[in-house]
Amino acid sequence: MVRYTSRMQLRINTYIDGDSFVHTCDARAKVLLLCAYTATVFWIETWAGQCLLGFLCLVLALSAHVPLGRMLAMGIPVYMMAALTVLFASINNQVGFAMGCFYGLRIILLVLGSFIVVLTTTSTALTDALRSFVSPLRVLHVPADDIAMVFSMAIRFIPLMAQELCAIHDAQFSRGASFHRGGLWQRVSAWPPVFIPLFVSMFRRADKLSVAMDARCYGARGRRRTSLRDCRMTASSAAALAVGLALLAAIALLL
Repeated sequence: MVRYTSRMQLRINTYIDGDSFVHTCDARAKVLLLCAYTATVFWIETWAGQCLLGFLCLVLALSAHVPLGRMLAMGIPVYMMAALTVLFASINNQVGFAMGCFYGLRIILLVLGSFIVVLTTTSTALTDALRSFVSPLRVLHVPADDIAMVFSMAIRFIPLMAQELCAIHDAQFSRGASFHRGGLWQRVSAWPPVFIPLFVSMFRRADKLSVAMDARCYGARGRRRTSLRDCRMTASSAAALAVGLALLAAIALLL
């Protein structure tokens, strides 16, 4: 007899707490290095360069004490995409299997680099980094604070949505919904009673949030938001940024 659990669990917290240098490095430095890393991945056209970038990702993950099993498991959908890339490249005679593997490895390296940043940086630090990046646009009357606030709320709505999804799923399962039994159509038809209340609940939360923000005068003109934390890049973070950019530039030019 097969038993199905009625408890749905989603892993939504990607940040791994730690005190390594990768964790304590300024989020703006990590984001800039990620952008430079992405440009380097697309720039180099040799296997040696790709392997060196993969080695750098491995070194950073080990130095940050990031569980390699968890980080690699997060990229399972990306591996499938890379496999499809290799498959379609093999079918195309102008590309070939070797170039397909090269492009697939490029996709995997891009995602692994972003995983290192996400796993070692809190969502609050990423929001502060975004606010710092867009703050110079205030001279052009761009609502930098509003952009950062929207980004922050979007991040915080993700765990709320996941929690609500699990609660509604468990409630529907207790009422006899067949999520794991029956044919494909029966399983698919069990999900609309989950998603409809979920969207209704999210719109209700958004409406309450808009009323609360309006009561606190968010969006008022001529007002500049303050921050609890002083976002100043330390000397060690600036040095890591300079060394990282120099290393990536050397890899792009030499390989």
